[in-house]
Amino acid sequence: MSNVVSPYKDPVEIHHMRKFGDRIITGFFVFVFGVLWFFSTQYYLKPKKYEIVIYDVYGKELKQNQIRTEFSRIEVAQSYIKEYQNTFSHLSFSIKSEFPEMKKRLVFSRILKRL
Repeated sequence: MSNVVSPYKDPVEIHHMRKFGDRIITGFFVFVFGVLWFFSTQYYLKPKKYEIVIYDVYGKELKQNQIRTEFSRIEVAQSYIKEYQNTFSHLSFSIKSEFPEMKKRLVFSRILKRL
């Protein structure tokens, strides 16, 4: 028998290369989406405290000690505002929130300082 050199590639070899290429492409996209997710969630902050601010007819802020004005959830504060508007129809109410201080990512802040 003679060795015949075929001009065609071995289908098993092509299959392994295709699997390897698929893994590289999948890994690349997983890495890119991971980096995008990391940077998009970096600056998401949620207020820890909500406060109801009371205004009189002339738009001046009032301080009331008789009613509850500090809440930890916005839904509860909105519910109280609805109830207060029904009870005290001559006053206006709004929600004020304070955002916590932003945390910097240590690794990237060091890199950015060098640039």
